[in-house]
Amino acid sequence: MAKVTKTQSKKKPFTKREQLIQLLGREKGVTVNEVSEALDWLPHTVRAALTRVRAGERKLEKLPPADGERCARYRLEKA
Repeated sequence: MAKVTKTQSKKKPFTKREQLIQLLGREKGVTVNEVSEALDWLPHTVRAALTRVRAGERKLEKLPPADGERCARYRLEKA
């Protein structure tokens, strides 16, 4: 008998780490507060996740705050 394989019609949802990397890929970068709201994390959790991203093979760029803001912005460093 031939084996019947299941088709993968459903896409696997993004993990929180993948969502974080996607947010950090924005041209203008992202603040800790924006990531906190988007991922429903507390700010200290976002900062810890940014540290883990830095510890991995990816590099982060710290951008100055946008006009009228006080928070620094972060984005992935361009290759």
